[in-house]
Amino acid sequence: MFEIKNLHKTYHNNVVLDGIDLTIHKGDVIGIIGPSGTGKSTLLRCMNQLELPEQGTLTIDDHEIDLSRKNKMEMLELRKMTGMVFQRFHLFEKKTALENVMEGLVVVQKKSKAEARRIALEELERVGMSAWQNHYPRHLSGGQQQRVAIARTLAMRPQLLLLDEPTSALDPELVGEVLDVIREIAKDGLTMLLVSHEMNFVQNVSNRVIFLDKGHVVEDGTPKQVFEHPQNQRTREFLQKMFLNAHPEYVI
Repeated sequence: MFEIKNLHKTYHNNVVLDGIDLTIHKGDVIGIIGPSGTGKSTLLRCMNQLELPEQGTLTIDDHEIDLSRKNKMEMLELRKMTGMVFQRFHLFEKKTALENVMEGLVVVQKKSKAEARRIALEELERVGMSAWQNHYPRHLSGGQQQRVAIARTLAMRPQLLLLDEPTSALDPELVGEVLDVIREIAKDGLTMLLVSHEMNFVQNVSNRVIFLDKGHVVEDGTPKQVFEHPQNQRTREFLQKMFLNAHPEYVI
């Protein structure tokens, strides 16, 4: 179990996260939705200390980590347990798809090249990219690069997968292939936090949805509860705007 308590983050006197509390159970697939600039990505980045909040703790099982302080050993353990998939792919341009996935296994986990290669090939197969294992990023589409980035993260065997708008940098026709991969990973039971503006996908893949607004969790429930029977007026307004163009008949 992962538990966040009293998470606060401010940028230049702008409060982004205002005392967030969140409990994540093993196997949860939690979709995080909300307006742009409301702290969704910041929440994920604070969880693995890519950004330091002013206050807040993360408890993993019985071990509590003060997220506001950099402790090299705790940060290393935290990074081992959490994997992050970014909006941009951050692949090494001069390494093949296979070498990109192997890199963390060899450098961080100190595995032999043979073992790293075996795991990397498994994960590339899992995301449908084994046929492109010897291709460099410049020869791959955006969707293919993101699938390699997902394979790289999965290869590290994280307990919690953090996905920050994984399709936002893709052309519309490439979004589906990445969403299909994420859907299959979710079926495997990996615990996931997914920030996305793909409302239909969040509704279908998540077992729980959180609506974040102005640094607060204002809605937290099943997809059916949040999308069909939201309790908060701000949630209703947001969903109406998101769905109206695609579904003019949509009414909350």
